[in-house]
Amino acid sequence: MTKISEGIKGLENQPASSERYSGLDKGPATYGVVKQLRDNDMELHSNQQMYSCGSLAPKMGRGREGGCMDHKFRRPPEPWELCDGCIDLLTELSTIQSLASHVASFLPMVAGAGHRQDYPQHVALLETICNQLPILARNLGKRHFKPHLELFFDIIFEALSSDSALTSNSASQCLDSLSNFLGPNILRGRIEQHNPAYLSKMVPHHPGRLF
Repeated sequence: MTKISEGIKGLENQPASSERYSGLDKGPATYGVVKQLRDNDMELHSNQQMYSCGSLAPKMGRGREGGCMDHKFRRPPEPWELCDGCIDLLTELSTIQSLASHVASFLPMVAGAGHRQDYPQHVALLETICNQLPILARNLGKRHFKPHLELFFDIIFEALSSDSALTSNSASQCLDSLSNFLGPNILRGRIEQHNPAYLSKMVPHHPGRLF
């Protein structure tokens, strides 16, 4: 639990893209703009030695792992990657019934991580949160999960509007799963109370559904 706490809080050490691409100084950079600038950043793609997968294997020691799986190719995780893995681990721990209240106490921290969106890979973290949230809900049960539900609405609907198809689809499936878990009328009521504008965003993703 200490490692999970450190890993999720460590997201604050993830460099903001706007710090590197200082031309975006009039407000938070959107994912699409930052990604385009990053993709066109010649420093990332110029004067870099190229290798084919496995081409270094004889020189680097091709053991049982070999090629790109060799341990010499590993690198320390970025803060967002460590945070992502800690959310997965928290979901695994939620299967232990005696830890339910303790795992639930981490949900505000997970939601806080989801609100950090000033780096290009944030869509991957949003996808993870949307994928794991229904599992956490089922494992923790309504008593432990429902008090924290509203913390995730802004994150889910941000993911739903994402340019990333995987992230948007994960958000849509997350809403479906939460609807089945809580009941569609209950979920609709909680969303409407939090932000009525979100209801109109749900209709295209759930044709013919109550919400």
